[in-house]
Amino acid sequence: MGVFDNGIRRYQLILGSIFAAASIAYILVVNQAGIESEAAKVYFPYADELMRGVIPNVEYPPFAMVFMAIPRLFSADPFGYMVVFVAEAAVFFFVGLLIIGKLAKRYNQSQRKVMLVYTILMLLMIEFVLDRYDIFPAILTLLSLYCFVTKRYIWAFALLSLATMTKLYPAVLFPVYLIPFLMNRDWPNTLKGTGVFFVVAILTALPLLLAGSDALSYFISYHMDRPMQIESVAASFISVASMLGITDVHIGFGFGSDNLIGQWPDAVAPFLTPLIVAALAVFYVLYAYIISRIRREKQDNENNRMILLGAVAILSVSAFMIFGKVFSSQYIIWLIPFIIFALMTSIDYVHKNRIFWMSVAAIALTQLNFALNVGVSGGGEGITDAGMLIILARNIVMIILAAYIIKIVKESFCKRRNTALD
Repeated sequence: MGVFDNGIRRYQLILGSIFAAASIAYILVVNQAGIESEAAKVYFPYADELMRGVIPNVEYPPFAMVFMAIPRLFSADPFGYMVVFVAEAAVFFFVGLLIIGKLAKRYNQSQRKVMLVYTILMLLMIEFVLDRYDIFPAILTLLSLYCFVTKRYIWAFALLSLATMTKLYPAVLFPVYLIPFLMNRDWPNTLKGTGVFFVVAILTALPLLLAGSDALSYFISYHMDRPMQIESVAASFISVASMLGITDVHIGFGFGSDNLIGQWPDAVAPFLTPLIVAALAVFYVLYAYIISRIRREKQDNENNRMILLGAVAILSVSAFMIFGKVFSSQYIIWLIPFIIFALMTSIDYVHKNRIFWMSVAAIALTQLNFALNVGVSGGGEGITDAGMLIILARNIVMIILAAYIIKIVKESFCKRRNTALD
């Protein structure tokens, strides 16, 4: 066993070293090409204000500022800040690698294969992993998921709360954690989980409240007032309607993104948040129904719970992305831990293979979108119809992936005879 563990540790170090080398290469490319990174351009000024005792009004939840502030402790120079930020992101990648390995071991999967797939997907998103802060909530959510499946419920809810206060999307998993307790009438864990989640959230926001800052109200109003970003699913379909001459739209910059402006985007945007809520409600009800069914049929085992948890996690986060007003390229990072988790379940090889390649396709189209619409076209009005069609293709792949997960759930739990229930 010791030899085996040492072999896994060496493999983790190899994958970690590959990612570290990619991180160094990224820094060198940014430096040599004179590219202004997001970390240096956006996060550094906020962190610098914090160091001067000023609480900036930002579009991010409160705990995000912790990750932005840490690199500023080591460098007062934008480039130096970016280097430390990249190192911070790389550390979180490695933490994720360790947790993925532990999950693979728990579920009797090949740790090497699972960690390799995780590394490949993260490397395919390398510039977004290193130059956006989405890796931090993604790995906090992964840690929370690990604590949840290993029955460390207090830590699971606490980490989920921290992830939510870093980036809002992990909040969609709060009901996913609670529903099994409610179905089992496990009131102690229900109350403890709920209490921990909200207490941690309040404690995280408390410094801002005590300082009399209006950062929280700014954060809420900022996202309520945001227009429809061009990468959103709704915007990509409306853009096609514009290409066909059905409506007229144009691209304008605001709220830190390129947005679709016109009569249709303005009319559709107010309905998107209610659509997220409606989709989540459907998934939660379906989740509760299937839990009830497998318990009634005496099939409530670890295997089925894992398949169901992975599926509902992907669907819940996907709903937040697909129906949202904003679907930035880096959001794909959110799904990577859950995609890996789904690949560790007992669903058959064909399903696993398709999930993996759909994920790769979504990432490839995301990178093509970034290269063409930002690198070549320069964003804004420079974005061509071809660029918008690439965004549409990425979004269609994401819809197909969500539909395929629903298909897997239906095959696994909604037919009377199925090996997943055995």
